[in-house]
Amino acid sequence: MSACVYIPVQNSEEEVRVVLDQLPRDASDIVDILKAEQAPLNIWLIIAREYFKQGKIEQFRQILEEGSSPEIDEYYADVRYERIAILNALGAYHTYLGKVETKQREKDDNYVLATQYYNRASRIDVHEPSTWIGKGQLCVAKGDLAQASSQFNIALNEDQNNVAALLGQACVEFNMGENEDQYQKALESYKRSLDYYKRALRAYPNCPGVARLGLGYCRYRLGQFDKARQAFQRVLDLDAENIEALVALGIMELQTNEVDGIQKGMAKMLRAFDVYPYCSMALIHLANHFFFTGQHFLVEQLTENALAVGNHGLMKSHSYYNLARSYHSKGDFEKAGRYYMASVKEINKPQEFALPFYGLGQVQLKLGDLKNALSNFEKVQEVYPENCETLKAVGHIHVQLGQTEKALEIFRKATRVDPKDAQAFMELGELLMPTDPGAALDTLKSSEVLEKCQQRR
Repeated sequence: MSACVYIPVQNSEEEVRVVLDQLPRDASDIVDILKAEQAPLNIWLIIAREYFKQGKIEQFRQILEEGSSPEIDEYYADVRYERIAILNALGAYHTYLGKVETKQREKDDNYVLATQYYNRASRIDVHEPSTWIGKGQLCVAKGDLAQASSQFNIALNEDQNNVAALLGQACVEFNMGENEDQYQKALESYKRSLDYYKRALRAYPNCPGVARLGLGYCRYRLGQFDKARQAFQRVLDLDAENIEALVALGIMELQTNEVDGIQKGMAKMLRAFDVYPYCSMALIHLANHFFFTGQHFLVEQLTENALAVGNHGLMKSHSYYNLARSYHSKGDFEKAGRYYMASVKEINKPQEFALPFYGLGQVQLKLGDLKNALSNFEKVQEVYPENCETLKAVGHIHVQLGQTEKALEIFRKATRVDPKDAQAFMELGELLMPTDPGAALDTLKSSEVLEKCQQRR
């Protein structure tokens, strides 16, 4: 039987029956009835939420805006909770619109509207926790984590077991860890985040899957991989089609670098793709897999889909990188360079994702742009100061620029970092030949021995 609500008719014992799965496309009809019969505000909320569940967002917005108009505020002045709930729902709606909007002006406009609705709710009751939680979520969306933490703490001061505030604070601490450059400070943030997730689950064991996902992410960042795996698996036990858990487990399987693990990881990614073909993370990892199997058409198709559906900077960077290296491997250096450049533009600092800087440096070196190539390889060195391939590339550029002393310093470091790298010894030997023939011969002999050892393998 379909769910219904009943709107009492004024000055009568009759009621208007509204079947929730048969709501009219034009919400004005419902609004007219609600206004005419001065329906309780909780009925306005029920109908608005039902429109939202059905994906009829414009009707949802229309009912809530009518339900928060000055005349409604005046008539229902003594009704506090429902008026606050309507305003907070509008605040959450505009927070979401701001978060997904790609144009900065529209994003800011939605955040301003969300702030106005939350402030109106606070004027009705400054102590209402749900308003502070909404304000905290708005601050998270805007990236103001310190302010978000303050808002969630206000709600927790009212009730230390407020689950929504605990989850909000857990989210803040996790993101602070993600943004922290200092390893130990990041670990401390992840530990605090984990503690908030645990508190939320203790307060309400039937928490939605997001809480257990959060547990898994924190465990993963803390290096507790078995416990992270258990948390993600628990999410799948509760919801076999949870995209985030499928992707997380898929990544963990792929990171084993074992045949069985890679097969299981790809199965998880394909499952996530089947459930939701617009999952950026699954698309990126599938593209990564098909790159290594040489299926460049699939790499490009999946990556273009990922770019079409995602607006997260780091995700876009990974997508552009996949496109770049696909073209790079085919020898199309112009397109490769263009996509490597697009990839690095989505990154705030090389520590977030160093590989596109390396790829861009390779392409620029190939095209003879030594100065920019050197700059990009040096950015890789900021993250991986002892990466031998990068050291050799930097040394090679210094040779071409006629900076012999710098080149010698770099190649000496490369041979110390990897004493089995035959190429590094060979280049060092050739550089030493004009000034120190004896050392050069010894170095070249080492290169020859290493080369023979590698050939025997």
